[in-house]
Amino acid sequence: MSLSDVLPDRPLTADEFEELQNSDTFDHVHTGESGRIETLVIEMDSSEYMLHFTPENGWHKHEH
Repeated sequence: MSLSDVLPDRPLTADEFEELQNSDTFDHVHTGESGRIETLVIEMDSSEYMLHFTPENGWHKHEH
């Protein structure tokens, strides 16, 4: 499964984020944003992934 199978090619709306949280796709999904969601933290199989959306790169791994 790739991110493009789960995430749209744009930031998430608050409703889409809530649907993602309620789905069984990932163990946990959270963000510090409301409204237009461009940053996600996804937990899956005991690993945590920070994702960020940009128009140029779509959803991609976010490095600090």
